[in-house]
Amino acid sequence: MRSLPPLNALIAFEAVARTGSVASAAEKLFVTSGAISRQLKTLDEFFETNLFEKQGRGLALTPTGAAYFQRISIHVDGIRQATRHVQGDELRPVVRLHSHTTFATRWLIPRLSRFQVTHPRIDVRLTTSSEWNDSIDCDAAVRLGGGHWPGYEAMPLVANVLVAVCSPQLIQKSRPIDEVWLAGQTLLEVTSRPDDWNRWCEAAGFAPGTMARKRTFESSTLAYEAAQQGLGVVVAQEILVADELATERLIAPFDVRVDQGTETYYLVVPTGRRHRAGLRELRDALSAPQGIQATPGAS
Repeated sequence: MRSLPPLNALIAFEAVARTGSVASAAEKLFVTSGAISRQLKTLDEFFETNLFEKQGRGLALTPTGAAYFQRISIHVDGIRQATRHVQGDELRPVVRLHSHTTFATRWLIPRLSRFQVTHPRIDVRLTTSSEWNDSIDCDAAVRLGGGHWPGYEAMPLVANVLVAVCSPQLIQKSRPIDEVWLAGQTLLEVTSRPDDWNRWCEAAGFAPGTMARKRTFESSTLAYEAAQQGLGVVVAQEILVADELATERLIAPFDVRVDQGTETYYLVVPTGRRHRAGLRELRDALSAPQGIQATPGAS
């Protein structure tokens, strides 16, 4: 009878599949990313097949890896629950929450901080990634889209409005802020959001093809920071640069705001987990008036 796979490698595999990131798994397990990678290699050698494959700069489960994760995740979670029982923590609800990285750092985490103060017994365990992966196992997630995902209940969190922003240092009072001015600036783009500039320019009545100087960043966080440092102009999601706009670290030189309607961020919950302990309190907190700017009529 074939032996069990190395348990350290199994735990590393489950953590990477659950968080969607080697770095995040390393942080959760208090080891280095190199140690996680070595454990994944050990597991691949044990099974004589690859459980992950490269996807861009990250990893994605292969069909074999996804099937294996689906089978073992319930058992690993069972071990966690049994451990909490032995430790006397079985009555503390645990909510596993996943989010896009930029949305988490700029909108979600401050609200989770307040939530933990008012609900100290609910253990919210947040993981992040730059893109959604269907293999992510969580009780709730923040997803960007139209609000309709089979098997999930979706609640809109914010109004998704696009606005062009830049550092105040790019503005010269002697020069009009118009299409000619914009054509002379460097446009900051985000790899995962290739259509933002076209959408904004269409609303502004500008021709994006006349703007030749561009810089591309792999995340919105980097692009927003570059804009603050005066490297160019970026089309930002207004809700994610609200603090910078309020303190004038960024300004909106054009009075053009593009409302994306129902294409926004949602808190989604698998229908089979809607009654999980702690979820109702979390949903209520994130939908509170001081926490959101909801899109009217979205569902």
